[in-house]
Amino acid sequence: MKKKLLPLAVAAGLVGAVSAAQAEMHVNHNGLGEVLIYPFYSANGGNDTYVHVVNTTEYTKAVKVRFIEAMNSQEVLDFNLYLSPEDVWAGVITADPNGEGAIIRTVDESCTVPELGQSAGVHVGSKTTLANGKTRRDQRFVNTLYDIEGETERGFDRTVEGYLEIIEMGQLDPTEGLGLAAVHKTDGIPNDCGAIRAAWSSGGAWATDSQEELLGWFEGEDYIGGGLYGFGVVINVDGGTSVGYDATAIANFAWEENFETLHSGSSDLLPSLAQANEWASIFDSNTATASDYEFSSGIDAVSALLMKSSISNDYLVDPAVNGSTDWVVSMPTKSFYVSAEPAAEPFSVAWDGETRSCEPVGMAHWDREELYPTTPVQGPGFSPQPEGAPSDEYVLCTEVSVLHFGEESALKGSDRISYGFTPNYNEGWARMSFLPIDLADPSEFDGLRQIEDLDGNIFNGLPVIGFAVFNYVNGVLGDGILSNYQAGTTHKAQTLISLPQ
Repeated sequence: MKKKLLPLAVAAGLVGAVSAAQAEMHVNHNGLGEVLIYPFYSANGGNDTYVHVVNTTEYTKAVKVRFIEAMNSQEVLDFNLYLSPEDVWAGVITADPNGEGAIIRTVDESCTVPELGQSAGVHVGSKTTLANGKTRRDQRFVNTLYDIEGETERGFDRTVEGYLEIIEMGQLDPTEGLGLAAVHKTDGIPNDCGAIRAAWSSGGAWATDSQEELLGWFEGEDYIGGGLYGFGVVINVDGGTSVGYDATAIANFAWEENFETLHSGSSDLLPSLAQANEWASIFDSNTATASDYEFSSGIDAVSALLMKSSISNDYLVDPAVNGSTDWVVSMPTKSFYVSAEPAAEPFSVAWDGETRSCEPVGMAHWDREELYPTTPVQGPGFSPQPEGAPSDEYVLCTEVSVLHFGEESALKGSDRISYGFTPNYNEGWARMSFLPIDLADPSEFDGLRQIEDLDGNIFNGLPVIGFAVFNYVNGVLGDGILSNYQAGTTHKAQTLISLPQ
């Protein structure tokens, strides 16, 4: 039986059939979608990162969970997750107790393929029965994809920072078959995770046909995918701090050309963002309505959705409160453009393991009373620079970058991905520009920072998501109580779309 979501039924009754525009991929600013991108995780410097994904729908969802390291977006672990209706999956990324990078730890009972906590080859896992009867599952992140000739940093420690992708692969009827197997009973345990795993085993239903029992993405003209949301929380127990953020949600990722290829086995690197809907609905910064654009590839469509000409946010480094500020700047599609020589637009420098893929950016900042440095901060650029970065430019050389204002990093960023910026004022706001026109000498910049759609519309800048973190350190009060605080806020952005002449 195919079930219809109540919100879609109500919407169809109010406005009639779903229009073509509603089938186009877009960033859902209400937070629900089929793709969730979490811009940052850290198990470095005493950090733990708690991640949650929630299925708000009446369907069983097949979901790919993918953890990606920060330097060049190499996958360090993924697995299939089967969420029953109204289900939540939660886990924590923490340091491996054996000192081998990072692990994902969970006591969640939702069905995964393979079962978390198993060991096979380089995939080291363990299961522990806790005093409350729950099973704790640990699974270590691996370095397989970057432990290759030419990479200068090949160890497990590179896995301690990165970001997450969650991609919905399809939905199932929760009242029968494999969809029912994933549904939780009254004791909180799914009906039959063994049946889910057997379906991917040799001769199993999904090993033979990955679409077996999956519902389509459309019910008539109604699009029935999506309805996932997620968030992360970075906690440092010793520092007495925590900060949360929402995942960026992309809706209408699936379309009639890709829906039969998304449901992939746990040992498959698919699905990927490159399989996205090639039609996208995008707002620019000057209109109240979105326009619809067609791209030559799915990854260009996703990049255009995330394209920013600049980002702005506050900073605070006031010594009166021992303040520090970090900006997380993540580029979740960058690896698709820089992993081969030459790099493809909108990026300009390929990553080869030794030479970092460094992109110049422009920086300007003000205090809280509109003061602007009479002599703008110029080179020597950010400091310290990651190895291989130009020393006289403001550049970002990694897929996830942590820019810390002042001398301290609020997020305990490692030297691999951290960049320093010393402002002229203790508190204020700053703008980071991704347009060549704002660089000191644009004539020396090879890349155009553009993605063009099939009609000649040009999207300017770089595909970026992220947030700022403000740290206030007041030390220890009476009775040993820490009085440290953190706050986070999403970057504010400009989008610049140039129409064909």
